[in-house]
Amino acid sequence: MSTMDLTVTVGVDGSEASLAAADWAAREALLRDRPLRVLHALPLMPHLLPSWSRPARPSGDLLHEVRHVLAVRHPQLPVRTDEVHDAVTSALVAAGEDAELLVLGARGSGGFPELRVGSTALHIAARAGCPTVLLPVEEPGAHPREHVVVGLDARRPAEAALHFALLAARRYGLPLRVVHAGAGPAVVGAGERRYGEAALLARVLEPWKAAHSGVEVVEDTAGGAPGQVLVEASAKARLLVVGRRAADGFGVLGPVAHAVLHHAACPVAVVPEA
Repeated sequence: MSTMDLTVTVGVDGSEASLAAADWAAREALLRDRPLRVLHALPLMPHLLPSWSRPARPSGDLLHEVRHVLAVRHPQLPVRTDEVHDAVTSALVAAGEDAELLVLGARGSGGFPELRVGSTALHIAARAGCPTVLLPVEEPGAHPREHVVVGLDARRPAEAALHFALLAARRYGLPLRVVHAGAGPAVVGAGERRYGEAALLARVLEPWKAAHSGVEVVEDTAGGAPGQVLVEASAKARLLVVGRRAADGFGVLGPVAHAVLHHAACPVAVVPEA
């Protein structure tokens, strides 16, 4: 499949979170000039499911409703709806093979109300072959969305995540804040070391800034635990981007990705490295 045939794909299950994800994905598809695929997975043997986890309405009704809402809100967007008979996780990971971007609500219709990120979302973020965006349970707060944020360890830069973040910042017309996630804790007397970290980050970013001269890049080596720093940065971010390394093991998210997925105040993109 050529890159021109790739879609923005969103998984829906009838929950409010998944319907919000469909609207976010539609706006993203328009920015990327890509068609939108709306996917709903049906259990292979629904009669074996406990009553509380069975679909509340027929799949066809759900997809018809989503298509109608999207046609009203985004009439110029090509939308395709599909239902597949497979486990949700398997269906969405497979869908990611033909997608430029996969979009999900962080928590679907299952689980308990206090759960911020569901097991399905974590499973897919850890395994999808394409970048995956998870939308938080809570609506974004009143803070202005001033930039795109990417977490980067300048000693082992996640190049796919950085490239994704630069393109996102360009599409949104926002600066990119690069948080050096390996800068360590902010301690008294660490000024010289922090200067060295800033110089390291500047060297890493120099060719990227030259290749994306239209994007303002803000370099941040603020100390502290990487996950905490990124979660704090998410309060004013339109999108937070983190990488997923193959070295972490297939189907495994690192501690920083776990922290931001559970606590970020904006959508989070998990980008697999080659």
